[in-house]
Amino acid sequence: MSDIKTKDIKPKSVKKLDKAVAWTERIKDPIVYANEKSKDAVSGDGNIVDYGSDKIKYVSNRAKDESLYATKKGVTKTKDIAIKKYQKKKLSKATSKDNIGKGIKTSKTISKNSEKVGKEATKLSKKMLEQGKKIAIKGSKTAVKGTKAAFKGLKASIKAIIAACKSLVAILTAGGAVAAIPIIVICLIGLLIYSIFGIFFSSDSNNQVKMSDCIAELNTKMDAKILDIERREIYDEVVIESNQAAWKDILSVYAARVSNGNEEEVMTITPEKKKILEEVFWDMNYVTYETKVEKYKVKTIDSRVHIELNGNSHYQRPTASDIKHYDVETETETEKRVLHIYINSKSPSELIAKYNFNETQLKQYQELSSDKYITMWASAIYGVYGSSGEISTWKQKGREWSNIRIGNTSKTIGDVGCLVTSVSILIKKSDVPTKDIYPFNPGTFVTALNNVYGFDGANLQYGPISKVVPGFVYQDRVILRDKSKSEKFDTIKKYYESGYYIAIEVAGATETAQHWVALDYVTDNKIVMLDPGSDATDMWSQYDWNKTTQFVYFKATK
Repeated sequence: MSDIKTKDIKPKSVKKLDKAVAWTERIKDPIVYANEKSKDAVSGDGNIVDYGSDKIKYVSNRAKDESLYATKKGVTKTKDIAIKKYQKKKLSKATSKDNIGKGIKTSKTISKNSEKVGKEATKLSKKMLEQGKKIAIKGSKTAVKGTKAAFKGLKASIKAIIAACKSLVAILTAGGAVAAIPIIVICLIGLLIYSIFGIFFSSDSNNQVKMSDCIAELNTKMDAKILDIERREIYDEVVIESNQAAWKDILSVYAARVSNGNEEEVMTITPEKKKILEEVFWDMNYVTYETKVEKYKVKTIDSRVHIELNGNSHYQRPTASDIKHYDVETETETEKRVLHIYINSKSPSELIAKYNFNETQLKQYQELSSDKYITMWASAIYGVYGSSGEISTWKQKGREWSNIRIGNTSKTIGDVGCLVTSVSILIKKSDVPTKDIYPFNPGTFVTALNNVYGFDGANLQYGPISKVVPGFVYQDRVILRDKSKSEKFDTIKKYYESGYYIAIEVAGATETAQHWVALDYVTDNKIVMLDPGSDATDMWSQYDWNKTTQFVYFKATK
C-alpha cells in the first residue's frame, strides 16, 4: 500500500511543476514576439508607437484569456484535452528550431541578441520607455474592463508573472546590455497595476481621482490644523519643526492595508479608499505645541555717510570723492514669546502593529518600502514621470511645476519661485544625493519643502533645505549694497573660487522688484548665471549691476 501511495504523490508533484513551467512558457510567448518587434524598431522597419499599441493589445488579450482560464468552472473533459493540446502546440512552436534564434530562450541567447542590436537599441530605449508606459496604462484599463468580473483569475496571473520576473524594477532598470527586456516588462504593466504595484500608477492623468491630488489635500488639512493653533495662541514668533512621515512610508502602509493580499486593487481611488488614506495619514502624523519666552540676539546694519572735505574752506561744496559710505553693525538682545509647533510621526512598524497586518500584507509593505522602487514612487507622490531635463531649462514659468503652490499661500512657483528654483538648480549642479526626491526638479523640491514647512508665507526658509537634501547646507548671506562694480565682482568671484554654491539677487531687494539667479561660473571678466526667468547667461548684460544687492551661499557636503 505504501508503494501505491508513493506513486499517487509523484504525479501530483509533477503536475504542480508542469503548471509553473507552463506559466514560464506563457510569459516567454509574448517575449519572443516582442523581441522580433524590437529588432524591427531598431532596423527602422517598425514604428515605436505602433509596436507599443500592438504589443499592449497582445498582452491585454493574453491577460483576459488567462484570467478567464483561471476562473472558469465546470469545463468538460473534452475541452480540457483540447486546451492542453492547443497549449502543447504553442509551446512546441515557441521552442522549435526555427524560433530558437528569434526567441529569448536563455540568458546566453538574450546577451547574444542584444549585442546584435547594439548601440541603436540603447538610443531608442528611453523613447520606447515613455511611449510604452503611456500605452501600457491606457491599454491595461481597456483590458481590465473586460476582465473585472474575473478578478480572482487575474490575481493568479499577476502572482505568476511577478514570480517569473522576480522584481519589476530590477528588470525595468536593466537597460544597456538587455535593451529589449524593459520594453517587455512595460507591456506586463497592464497586469501589474492591478497588483500591489498599482500604487505607482495611482496619479495617472486618466484616473478620476489622482493620488497626488489627495496628497496635496491632506497637506492642506495639516496646514489648517497649524493655522488653527496659531489663531488660538498669543506669540511674537512661530517656529514649526516638522518631522512629518515620508509619503513613501504612508503610501506603502496604505497600499498593503487596502490590497490585503491582492483582494483589492490599489491603483484607483474610491471615496472609501480615500477615507482609509486619510486615516493612515493622521495615525502616522500628530501635532503638539508649546509657547516659550526666549532671548534673542538681533543684528542690525545701518548704512551711513561720512563727508571729508579735502580743501581748507568750510564753504566748499563736497564732490563725489568726498562722500564715503560705510555700514555700522550693532547687536542687541531682546525677548520674544515663541510658539513652537511640532509635527511628529510614528514609525511604519507602529502602524503595522495597530492594523494587525497579516503575513501577506507585511510582505507587501516590505516589498514596496524597498529602496529599489525609489524612482517609481515619484509618479504616485508628485504625479510626474521620467526626467526633468537639463538645469539650463529649469524656469519658474511655463513648466509642469509652475502652478505648484508655495507654502500655505496661494502663490505658485510661477509667481514668486525664482529663489527656490535657483536653489534647486544649485543643488542639482552640486550633484549631492537628493534623498528620496525623484525626479529632482523645482516642483518636487518645493513639494518636499512644503512637507517640512520650509516656507514662511511665500518666503523660503534656508534651514529646512538641509532637511530635505541633507548634503546641501546654507552658510550665510553677503550684502553687496553700495559696493562698486569691481568690489561686487571680486566678492562674488572670491566665494565662487572657495567652492560655494551661490544664489544672487539681481533686481534690487524690494518686495515688488526682486529676482534671483543661480551662479554657474565666473571668468576673469564675466559672471555667468543660470536664470530661472530668462535664457540669458551673462548676468550683468541682462541685469543692471547696481541692483545686485546680495547673495546667499551654500556648501555641498556629499
